[in-house]
Amino acid sequence: MVASHSIIPENLIKELLEYIELIGKIVSNLRKGILLLNDLRIGEAMKTLSEGIRTDTKADEVRRNILFKIDEAIKDSDVKEALARLIRRFDLISEQSKEASRYLTIIPYLEIPVRIRERIEEMSRLASESVDLLVNAVKALIEGDDKKALSQAIRVEEIEEKGDEVNMASRKLLLDYGGKVENPALIVLLRDFIEALENIIDFAEDAADYIRILALKY
Repeated sequence: MVASHSIIPENLIKELLEYIELIGKIVSNLRKGILLLNDLRIGEAMKTLSEGIRTDTKADEVRRNILFKIDEAIKDSDVKEALARLIRRFDLISEQSKEASRYLTIIPYLEIPVRIRERIEEMSRLASESVDLLVNAVKALIEGDDKKALSQAIRVEEIEEKGDEVNMASRKLLLDYGGKVENPALIVLLRDFIEALENIIDFAEDAADYIRILALKY
């Protein structure tokens, strides 16, 4: 099997590593922000979430540079397509993380019922774990350790299945509390916020598919 670093030029590898680290930081900041809100450290939480939103701008710039270089640097059309699709999934993860962070800047977090907050915390943990695994999988792929890359990708898929379960439980709680919460707009905001968390996990699973393609075929 040809190691991935033999296919991807060194200058592209450097930017690719920078990019996935930035996406990992965005999701990590979202997770930290939620934990800080649960600890009633509101000011620190807002600062952390804002930092993640700003990091998305930097990540987007790096992503555009990578996609521009891919067209010239990689000759194999199949590798080029798989890598471009992988990067797009990381971009979608970033977009959903930014969206979730923005929701947290307007949602009155302390008004959220404790049981729903617990599900949110669990969803954020799964999202963070799945992206950490993705980052490690890409690094393994670049190093030519296809076995490790595949192992990490499989674990991402397992997290996605767990995420589906937690998401369903969260939606059930939203229905249960729908008529009990004083501010009905809160339920709508929470629905969209939880959907953004779910999307992070789903897009991570999609990205894992392309990691498997690159590891097994190239």
